[in-house]
Amino acid sequence: VARRTEQETKNNKETADEKGDWVWVGHVAGGSSDGAVYGAAGCRGAGLRPAGAFQASGGLVLGDDFNMYGVRGEMALWENLSFLADVGMLDPDAGDTGWAIQGGGLYRLPLSDFPVDVGIRGVLGYGAYGSSGCDVTMLDLMAGVLVSRTIDRLTPYAFVGFNYWKWELDVTDGGSDDGSETDPAIAGGVEFTVTEQVSVYGELAHIDDLFFGLGARFRF
Repeated sequence: VARRTEQETKNNKETADEKGDWVWVGHVAGGSSDGAVYGAAGCRGAGLRPAGAFQASGGLVLGDDFNMYGVRGEMALWENLSFLADVGMLDPDAGDTGWAIQGGGLYRLPLSDFPVDVGIRGVLGYGAYGSSGCDVTMLDLMAGVLVSRTIDRLTPYAFVGFNYWKWELDVTDGGSDDGSETDPAIAGGVEFTVTEQVSVYGELAHIDDLFFGLGARFRF
């Protein structure tokens, strides 16, 4: 039994390593560099927002081993500082559907004469799912620099930073394992403003693997 448990732990550790790629490139909802657990999706631009402005978004992120779906709420407490909260679903190719939550913020640097908008953003997320006879939980931290520029209705943006994630697994028949990893996080996308309240976006991100995200936002 001990030998079988040790082998299961080893196999499940390899599974967790592979699935670690889901780490939220930003959004639950829509995170990617924006953090949305929904993966890399939904970074949006780094431009100033009116204090008190609130927006909701939803989207999906597609990856080789994981797909993610979620929603996000974001509020600007001040013109250059906003906070976000995400909740979403993890859909691994090998494993049971799981869940994830995420929170973070974006500080926009006061660079009025700069040709692009620049912000510092960070997110912290937590998720869980079941796979191959074990339960996997993950803690994820991402931080970096977000740069964007609005040109008429288009807002192209890019994100560069790092992603730290830690996983833990509990084998159903006994035993446990854990580990951690730090990877560079890179993302880029475009947001298109459809109306004053509605916009859509697409994003590509790389965190140990390639992710593609799509989503939409509604401004209240």
